Amino acid sequence: MQAIHLKKVIFFLFFFVTIPQLSRCLDNTASLKNADSLYKIQNYGAAERIFERELTKLEHPSHIIFLKLAKINEQKGDYLRTLYYLNKSFETSPDDKILSKLYTIAQDHQLKGYELNDFNFLILVYKTYSGFLVALMLLIGLYVFVVLIGKKYRNEYIPSSQKVILGIYLIGVWTLLNLPDKYHQGIINADHVILRKSPSAGAPVEYVINKGHRLNIIGGSDIWKRVFWEDQLLYVKQTDLWQVE
Repeated sequence: MQAIHLKKVIFFLFFFVTIPQLSRCLDNTASLKNADSLYKIQNYGAAERIFERELTKLEHPSHIIFLKLAKINEQKGDYLRTLYYLNKSFETSPDDKILSKLYTIAQDHQLKGYELNDFNFLILVYKTYSGFLVALMLLIGLYVFVVLIGKKYRNEYIPSSQKVILGIYLIGVWTLLNLPDKYHQGIINADHVILRKSPSAGAPVEYVINKGHRLNIIGGSDIWKRVFWEDQLLYVKQTDLWQVE
């Protein structure tokens, strides 16, 4: 008897939890198909409204949606939103072609932060192969750790330098694992944005820059983001830039 009641409870939980989620998923799929149809016939305004509405509902949007929104805004001549959505697409699915497109638009509008330099190349490699790199480094670290434990068990001498190297190596792995939480990029979304020396409205002004420039974000506090600009760590109000996750 108790087993029957338990089955009923499980059934009702499944019905009231799973069915609504499935319904929302089907609704999102239908809306996106509608947006795709509108996009294909170049009804960009209607397609854009649906894409943007659905982005607020999707936990893991496809990079294709961001690319389409970038194309729509490029057609409208809105280079700022074009840059933003290209960045979002790159964050979702890294591609050197997107980097080249970002660089071209930045050159046309004399914007900084999009240079195809060694740093951006390393970021591309990291975003593309981060899972593989971290797994490989963890495997190597585990192997070295097992070797050292084996030596310890056999009472063999372990040089202090090997312990130090292992410690530094593990710190490097920890840094790689936590890098996505500490490092982001942001695009200035307005003109005459002030970069200050410290996170305070009364802090000295270091630079005043216009919309479109891309900055590296390294943490922050309260309403301020710590950014790297012109080889300096400065602060900008978080409302003055769009952060690319």
